[in-house]
Amino acid sequence: MQRILGRYQGNEKGPLVIITAGMHGNEHAGVRALELVFKMLEVEPITNPYFKFQGSVIGLVGNVKAFEQRKRYINKDINRCWNTAHVDYILASPIEKLYDEDLEIRQLLEAIDAEIQSADAKEIFLMDIHTTSADGIFSIASQDKRSIELAKQLPAPVVLGLMDGISGTTLHYFSDHYRNIPCTAMAFEGGFHDDPLSVNRIIAAIISFFRSVGCIQSNDVSTTHDYILRQYSKGLPHAVYVKYKYHVDDNSLWEMLPGFSHFDQVYQGQKLAYYDGIEVYSPLNGYILMPLYQSQGHDGFFVCTLDR
Repeated sequence: MQRILGRYQGNEKGPLVIITAGMHGNEHAGVRALELVFKMLEVEPITNPYFKFQGSVIGLVGNVKAFEQRKRYINKDINRCWNTAHVDYILASPIEKLYDEDLEIRQLLEAIDAEIQSADAKEIFLMDIHTTSADGIFSIASQDKRSIELAKQLPAPVVLGLMDGISGTTLHYFSDHYRNIPCTAMAFEGGFHDDPLSVNRIIAAIISFFRSVGCIQSNDVSTTHDYILRQYSKGLPHAVYVKYKYHVDDNSLWEMLPGFSHFDQVYQGQKLAYYDGIEVYSPLNGYILMPLYQSQGHDGFFVCTLDR
């Protein structure tokens, strides 16, 4: 498996767009979607001679080894390892001393840095693509104002405040600036891991993201892409705020009750799961997010509300 899924250089100056997929190795839909997006970009100027792309884009697999083994991670969750001190340690270490997720981060940053130098980027936008073990789509914004604005432009629910309850994600690390270049990051969750339609939704989100950051014009975006996201988001809240997270130390002891999807309404005192045989209840009324239905991971579930 190659880390670099594709590159595309526009015919006009603009930002560098970095899109990562497969940060968790059991999330294959994002990788397939990116492969198809690069094919679409190559064909578009042929079928549409007026098509213009401002800037450049690179697509990357975040955790190649885990992706090849179809596991969420090998040794530790790579999307909880991006705190500055740990990344500084990785960059300062001899590469032969690094393994598993630390080596993946080192190689990923080397690929990104090479692309920044090649593109002579003056502005960077990063989109981190994921799928989940429950059904439903949403975007995640960092605390950065620009990230929130971009997330709200996608025709999908926006989750705010998630970054306050967790640490070490790509959104934390690539927020504000990267290598002294203005950088804005957001994430998109495209649906259930094994749903073939997750690929379509991720493609639609990527195309919408290109439009939002100014790489392509609105008249170059098929209304089908927005329609896909709007149809799948019908009846869901436009934005929610994370108010509670249930942390799981030992996921072998975790059992989520079946049937929950993202944004299902839950009520204070409602039984949601078992942990080590003990019943787990919702502490408040709200919407459940990311119920844990997989064997790896430490976030049991989140509860969100409409109000900050």
